[in-house]
Amino acid sequence: MKYCPSAKKCGGCTSIHEPYENSLAGKQEKVQKLFPGHKVEQIIGMEDPYHYRHKIYASFSHAKDGRIMAGMYEEHTHRLIDSRMCLIQHAKANAILQTICTLATEMKIQSYDEDTGTGTLRHAYMRVSHKTGEVLLVVVIGSKDLPGSHAFVQKIVKAHPEIATVILNWNRDNTSMILGPKDKVLYGKGYIEDEIDGMVFRISAHTFYQVNPVQTEVMYSTALQYAKLKETDTVLDMCCGIGTISLLAARKAKYVLGVEVNPKSIQDARKNAVRNHIRNAEFLAMDGEEFIHELMDTPDVVFLDPPRSGFSESFMRTLQKLSPERIVYVSCNPITQARDLKVISGTYHIDQIQPVDNFPFTTELECIVSLTRKQIKDKNTFHRSKR
Repeated sequence: MKYCPSAKKCGGCTSIHEPYENSLAGKQEKVQKLFPGHKVEQIIGMEDPYHYRHKIYASFSHAKDGRIMAGMYEEHTHRLIDSRMCLIQHAKANAILQTICTLATEMKIQSYDEDTGTGTLRHAYMRVSHKTGEVLLVVVIGSKDLPGSHAFVQKIVKAHPEIATVILNWNRDNTSMILGPKDKVLYGKGYIEDEIDGMVFRISAHTFYQVNPVQTEVMYSTALQYAKLKETDTVLDMCCGIGTISLLAARKAKYVLGVEVNPKSIQDARKNAVRNHIRNAEFLAMDGEEFIHELMDTPDVVFLDPPRSGFSESFMRTLQKLSPERIVYVSCNPITQARDLKVISGTYHIDQIQPVDNFPFTTELECIVSLTRKQIKDKNTFHRSKR
């Protein structure tokens, strides 16, 4: 057990000062209550539950002595809590935040004030590759430019050679969103790469990628195991992101179609398919709700991996009518997952439930549920060209 002086103010790691085993037991109980009458497998925790976050956001403000400080907002307030020594953020990211604060103070770069709309330095966003250790750094500003941007980049890269790319992002809107729509690559290629089960994935600033790579390997391997894929299977991957599950599944299936509303994620997914020499996977940039109502053919297996809000009842009813043989539902919110699966409980039998602790010391977790259709029916062949 380690000590975090900001835990009570931050509100993120509610169990950081408790034995890790207690937190796991609480999450196990939470999932079991959501699925009464079903066996829930023992939650898979981490051997080392610290510094697991490879995706980091931070905001900037001025301390009382004039220094720039980086951190996150205190729960239910707009007061910034210094998070440069956060126990769940990747250690490299913490060090880079320290350097950004030092450089900004030395270069007299003002922090952005959301109340007045003045200042420059608003947020930092980082991704750290688990495989290579490379870092993608996005500097978000609320002004027209970053003063001394060339010198800033030179100094930050010299101090941290692991930074493979630096992106400048503009966000001047009155919003809780971290990133704005406009980017400029100041250094490097504009993306980094990571690896899952031998496959390489391109990660850009605006695309989704899991925050905990160690547990992501566990989660995806479990989901693929539960899918029981055969070389004759056709697969639909809803909310596919940059194609992680899709491309891993494509190695075992006949054909995979990934659907994702974010067009930038789809761009990366297509590039990831080429990068990994996968030719039996296609990707479609389309809203999942709209897509499922247009789909006429039935895939053998459907992967569901939605945002925390889950799916609408209409989506689940339409999926139920399509009647794929097997469904694997991966969720970061077991509450909405359990709600969604009740909609199709008359048609599908829950086979396995596996919680995975992707977010140690917080109240959050991932949960994988596999389902099998209770009755077999004839179906059309699922293929993109049939739509």
